Amino acid sequence: MKDEARLQTVIELADALFSFEQPADNTLNAYFRAHRYIGSRDRRFIADLVWLVLRHYGRLSSLTSEKPTGRMAVAALSFYLNKELLPLFNGEKYAPVPLSEKEKAWLASLPSEMPPACLECPDWLKDGLDKADIEAMTFPASTDLRVNTLKTERDTVLKLLEKDGIKAEKTPFSPWGIRLAERINITAHSLFRDGLVEVQDEGSQLVSLLSRAQPGETVIDWCAGAGGKTLALSAMMQAKGTLYAADAFTKRLKDLPERANRAGAANIILLNDYKDLKSYDLVLVDAPCTGTGTWRRAPDARWRVTAEQSATIVKTQAEILDKAASHVKKGGRLFYITCSLEKAENENQAGAFLKRHADFEMQDLSPAFNRLTGHAAKTETIRLRPSELHTDGFFAASFKRK
Repeated sequence: MKDEARLQTVIELADALFSFEQPADNTLNAYFRAHRYIGSRDRRFIADLVWLVLRHYGRLSSLTSEKPTGRMAVAALSFYLNKELLPLFNGEKYAPVPLSEKEKAWLASLPSEMPPACLECPDWLKDGLDKADIEAMTFPASTDLRVNTLKTERDTVLKLLEKDGIKAEKTPFSPWGIRLAERINITAHSLFRDGLVEVQDEGSQLVSLLSRAQPGETVIDWCAGAGGKTLALSAMMQAKGTLYAADAFTKRLKDLPERANRAGAANIILLNDYKDLKSYDLVLVDAPCTGTGTWRRAPDARWRVTAEQSATIVKTQAEILDKAASHVKKGGRLFYITCSLEKAENENQAGAFLKRHADFEMQDLSPAFNRLTGHAAKTETIRLRPSELHTDGFFAASFKRK
């Protein structure tokens, strides 16, 4: 594809994405499946520019009196970040039509500097999120791997990556983690195919570690999803004991058997529903949430959640916690995780749970968090902040049944 055609494709995709009706990666994947003639280099260019537009949507919106079109957003982004793209608005075959005099005048009227990154947050959330975290999440997420300790060690994987010319380093905090210097298709590499590594953000690794799953325990991952944390728990348990994986949407679990087999995670058992449940040493609830901690990798997500949806999510979380709590053994733990930075979903939710359940007590996670990260936590619960740890945002709380 010529550069002009690639830019026009970005404009068309931006127009489709600005409705924020579904995740951007779903739209992109569907587009590329429908246009298989687009080569890998063109796909990379188009996808990278689309994500760049989405990372600047709040700032670009502030420059207009109405909702921006894909054309306006791409032109303004080009004005600020890469003026070499502006001549591509030339009207040639498959190219964007030339900028009108009105559009040129609008671009000329823009402030000399890009508006501040704190605008990348919906108004209803601004008071609840830290400005530093909002700004930190405007940058792309790193590509982190979790070394599967059931099969190998981190130093071994680093040597194999180096042998293949892939630049990587240890993550700062997780003893399992490896951070790639560049984004590559690691799923095509033998390290992934042979189950030696999984793609998992360092923050997700850290909250998994804080759960303290032990070999020989009976554990359930209550909201397992695709099973990333389930696999991490299995490694912590050395594949000894029993680890159940459940999810209200069972189709999310469809790839977990293959992933578990690849990882050698032989202690994982899938549950098709929540009937006939037992009592467990550890019940891990990675609860559905607004996902405000994941904006680095899903910049469109910040514009897809409403205040009304957030309130519904908080109610759902409480219901899940109450149900999960009834299946914790005496002396066992209920471990609560969100990938949100909202207090209502985190500290407030944990406090409300304790008020409803006098038979549980809070466990202090701060010593373990300090050992892992060197950061002193001020409370018994843990909040992973993107502005401090450069991971996705997470919250974790641990409750012990008396």
